[in-house]
Amino acid sequence: MEDQYRKEIAWWFAELGLESEVENYLALFPELNSRLSKFAIGILKWNLAGLINVNNPDDVSRVRLILKVIDQTPGYDFFDNVFNEADPDTVCQIIGMSPITSIEEGQIDFDYSVMEIKNFEESHSYFEAVSWCIVISEESFKEYTGNGNRFYFCGNGDWWDIPCIPGMGFPHDKYGYSLIAVEVTPENTIASVTSRWNTCAGDTGEFLSSEELLMVLGDTNFKKLFL
Repeated sequence: MEDQYRKEIAWWFAELGLESEVENYLALFPELNSRLSKFAIGILKWNLAGLINVNNPDDVSRVRLILKVIDQTPGYDFFDNVFNEADPDTVCQIIGMSPITSIEEGQIDFDYSVMEIKNFEESHSYFEAVSWCIVISEESFKEYTGNGNRFYFCGNGDWWDIPCIPGMGFPHDKYGYSLIAVEVTPENTIASVTSRWNTCAGDTGEFLSSEELLMVLGDTNFKKLFL
């Protein structure tokens, strides 16, 4: 089936004389090896128009998140293959404003395991699971860790089985909590906490405060973050 998706993408790219870019886009956006191949030409046009830069890991991360949300919401049918000519900001507003995309999840149970990520190879092994720039780009990983900062990935139970569906508390929902990246400084302070949605909450840019992180991880796991 993946060959069929590749052929569909190649046909559209060939219309613009850019069939040689197919493999590059499939490598950057593995979600396109699915029914989401529909949107490959839209992403290409965003790049050609300068609305995104596929060489920028942050832009790649953002587009991958858009694709994941669209795949699980009515946005898949709402948008045509060029996103109804909307730019990325408008698409984000549309999929974020639609209340029918959210579900009631009830109480979320926390049962975390904590893994220190020691190099880019370990980080990149999560490429299919998250859209964080540090799992996409070795350059980004080195940029974030070059000052001595380190990362821990915290998985909640069978986190890999959690469907990519926004809950009523988005981004504080089951998917958002299923895998968390924690950045810690050499001085053992929390530099950042990022949800699986790769979406910041509130004006502080923090998904969780240090106190909230302690609450969800538990005392034993929280202490594993500090050398």
